[in-house]
Amino acid sequence: MSELANDSEWNEADEEVSELGAVEAASNLSQPTELSSTEKNVVRDLSSHKIDIKETGEDYLSFSAHPNWDEGAAYGTAIPRQQSSLLLNQLQLGVNSCKKWAGITIPSRGYVEVLLRANSAFLPSSNSLLRSLMHAVPEEVDGDCKHKLEANAFLTVSAGVLNARDRIPSLHVSDSGICMEISAPSPACHVLANVGYQHRARFPLSVKVEFGSPSQQDELEAEAELLLNSFVYELEVRNGAKMRLVRWPTRTDRRHRLRRERPSRVVRFPRTKIDPDVSVLFGFAGSATGNPSLAFLSYYQVLENFFPVAIRRSALRQLELELSDQRFDASQDKYLMRILSVAENAASSSESTQLRVLLQEFVRGGVLQDFFTEHDWGKYFSKQGPIRGITDSINPENRNTPLAHQVADRVYRIRNRIVHSKDDPKYQNVPALLPQSDEAEALGPDIDLVRLLAFEVILSTQSTRRNG
Repeated sequence: MSELANDSEWNEADEEVSELGAVEAASNLSQPTELSSTEKNVVRDLSSHKIDIKETGEDYLSFSAHPNWDEGAAYGTAIPRQQSSLLLNQLQLGVNSCKKWAGITIPSRGYVEVLLRANSAFLPSSNSLLRSLMHAVPEEVDGDCKHKLEANAFLTVSAGVLNARDRIPSLHVSDSGICMEISAPSPACHVLANVGYQHRARFPLSVKVEFGSPSQQDELEAEAELLLNSFVYELEVRNGAKMRLVRWPTRTDRRHRLRRERPSRVVRFPRTKIDPDVSVLFGFAGSATGNPSLAFLSYYQVLENFFPVAIRRSALRQLELELSDQRFDASQDKYLMRILSVAENAASSSESTQLRVLLQEFVRGGVLQDFFTEHDWGKYFSKQGPIRGITDSINPENRNTPLAHQVADRVYRIRNRIVHSKDDPKYQNVPALLPQSDEAEALGPDIDLVRLLAFEVILSTQSTRRNG
């Protein structure tokens, strides 16, 4: 999911306040001054990346955010005008946006640069990442590293445009002709991949890799992926710096966020009597915004908590029907066997069956129908959607399989892929759904679905208690 939408540092209230601040900051800029020839070339080259100039200040140029962020007119980036020539030099080398990450490649130089962020939903500020690297020092640089010379050093934007309260580290390491560096983003990466408000960049760090020889973009990104992920792993286990590579939000995620409903502003005395364990699980799922897989599993755990209730309720209803049958005769084995069968089925039902029963018993059919028909999910909930291992599309018009059963089967399949369960032979050939993978980042609509199911089950059990 979006790196902005799921970061508590950038919640709705903060966005509203900061948007006003951005407008005010823009109005305080000096009157536009004429662009130099270098700056005009920068503007022309950036337009091919669908990035436009927003403001021309006395000292800074302000640009719109990359359309991949789709975050609105208030977002953008700024660079000092004195760094325009550095930005132009990078652009003229043939800069491309990374396909997966928020970053850039320069294939002619074998160069990849990706933005970094703190890898924790519980450390909201990007400054926490800077502090984790404050006392780190690089291993001695390879004597043959060309970047030792200041003229060949990796480019970085000035700290002033990043609005970081802590110093920006610069950690350069190299081996076998490959150089890597964690430092402030380069001008091109900052303008093409970063996002923020006026002089408030969201991501103050990037990791740069230069392989030293030209390469095709796809090959370059594939080669960099292993190296970058290995680097991030070692930084955590050796250096205690928890970070991850920033990804572009998926198209599904961007469409999903634009539909987000505003919460009620009216606070009331609680009318829900919810079990503390269920409340903790539900609340934790909502806080796991940086880990979609964990959020999905946490809402699933809420559902699991009510499996016994649903099975018992279903069994009692079936027993009531059997005992109410006017033909029931306690002296005949076939009627007693029916009762025994109800009890055995309740005791031996599989988890997938329990989930089906739960949704059938406790989730309102109309609410489930509305979820799929009132939103433009596109092909997300179909076999052509981004989540693999789904053998059937969810079709509210399917009269052969109840919608609750279709939903239960999908939720159970995704749950199995996240925990890599092998207890069902039908799924053993489907790979695990890894955290921070493209699939995990695309889980937003499924998380919304399982959250709705958890809410419905809690609501239904409340109604049952009141009626009882």
